[in-house]
Amino acid sequence: MKKEEQGPSASADNETAAASAGPGAPAAALGGPGGPVPEAKQKTGLAMLALILGVFMAILDTSIVNVAIPKMMNVFGVNQSQIEWIVTAYSLVSGALVPATGFLGDRFGYKRIYIIALVIFTVGSGLCGMAWSNDSMIMFRIIQALGGGAMMPISMAMIFRLFPAEKRGMAMGLFGIAIMFAPATGPTLSGYIVEYLDWRLIFTLNVPIGIVDFFIASAALKEFKSPVQRSFDIWGFILSSGGLACLLYGVGMVAEKGWSDTEVLTFIGIASAALIAFVILELSISEPLLDLSLLKNGMFTLTLVISSLTTVIMMGMLFLIPIFLQNIAGLSAVQTGLILLPQAIASGIMMPIAGALYDKFGARALAIIGLLITSYGLYLTSKLTMDTSFSTIIFWLTLRAVGMGLMMMPLQTAGMSTVPMVKMGQGTALSNTIRQVSGAFGIAWLSLLFSTRKDFHAAGLADQMSMFNTTVVENMNRIQAQFAGMGQSTAQAKASALAFLSGQVQIHATIIALDDVFYVTAGVSLLAAVVSLFIKSNKRSGEPGGQVHVMGE
Repeated sequence: MKKEEQGPSASADNETAAASAGPGAPAAALGGPGGPVPEAKQKTGLAMLALILGVFMAILDTSIVNVAIPKMMNVFGVNQSQIEWIVTAYSLVSGALVPATGFLGDRFGYKRIYIIALVIFTVGSGLCGMAWSNDSMIMFRIIQALGGGAMMPISMAMIFRLFPAEKRGMAMGLFGIAIMFAPATGPTLSGYIVEYLDWRLIFTLNVPIGIVDFFIASAALKEFKSPVQRSFDIWGFILSSGGLACLLYGVGMVAEKGWSDTEVLTFIGIASAALIAFVILELSISEPLLDLSLLKNGMFTLTLVISSLTTVIMMGMLFLIPIFLQNIAGLSAVQTGLILLPQAIASGIMMPIAGALYDKFGARALAIIGLLITSYGLYLTSKLTMDTSFSTIIFWLTLRAVGMGLMMMPLQTAGMSTVPMVKMGQGTALSNTIRQVSGAFGIAWLSLLFSTRKDFHAAGLADQMSMFNTTVVENMNRIQAQFAGMGQSTAQAKASALAFLSGQVQIHATIIALDDVFYVTAGVSLLAAVVSLFIKSNKRSGEPGGQVHVMGE
């Protein structure tokens, strides 16, 4: 067939032919004497740019809204519990949609679904920028999430089809810039926009970028579509989407209400029942929504476990570090973002470097070294005090980011490279589903750990403030005298001194609790490094997912 006559079905045929030919097939069978056709090679860079732009916007919008919450509360005249649904709705809808992305890509074509998702996300972003009330903003965020939730797994599946096995490390390293850089830069960008510009720009900025990305994706992306048509597992979708939504919502309330709260237990109970029924259903039907048999693949499952542990670390740190910088150190949102920015730059630089190293050395060494660096960086952060300089904090966070950037994408690439190409869509959907749940659990677990340790240390420090302690009495009298010297009466000065000491107890309890959490996460990172010892050396030939194929026009 002539190249100009090839369409989506021809692309699928080429992929199937390449798969059957195998990695050792002659070059002519894979697109001619030079391998993949030159025109396809020329467009690969633009294709990567299209995917990175879309995913960057989608991930950015999970964190960029948080800083603007107080401003939106004033504009819409609502309270904290009402405004939180602007954030919650996005995470619930995007998380619930992920399991269906593999089927949608296989059935309708990955390029088509990506472009549709991009258009929905861009339209949703524009509508969010025009929202006139809290209810309208929630509705428009749901529209935005319908597009944003699909872009990540669809993009990953396309990358594994665009690149042969020996080039996937570098490709996933470049793709990882969006995954690591977006959540870290969100608070910085949002803080600047809210403080100096119009808060609605955090949404409307996506519109011109989305339009540009639409034309790039339309021109550069190639269509990939499974030659095997599957029926849609409607009950699997209902159980998985409902179960995941309830699970993410229930776990999201843990930090505020604790694990024993009735509402938390109710949602987690419903989620558990739905997800158990989902697993039973998927294992008993011939065309499941998610192919759970992929978990029998030892390498795939092992890398998922390690990636889940590192996601817990990453999401927990992104949530807890601003607590110290804003609540204790008293920095503004913009200042906090500027301190967090170097770690984002470091992880962004490390991603393509790690990708190139993966192509040469494989995942095991990078995972172990990266996790050990991460563990050491977290251990140093557990020495945090009120006297720690900001430059030292930046160094600690940057060191952790270097470790995370070194191992995150190689781990995902190593696991996904063992998935057969025909199941790549389901593999990325399953991987992203588990990662999203891990992130939610990470924030909930570390937030609850922080809260528990803070109460524990506050009680211990309060016990030390006994009036029978001469040092405490002397300090109390000195502080009371200072307030009295400011013109307060004796009773007022005493009350002010007690309030000051109580505040100091809470500040020190908060810092010690944060140190405890950082110490625990250092241990989790060390555990992940030990587990990484079981990663097998990467093979550059014979990988199930390593076929090279022609991309049809």
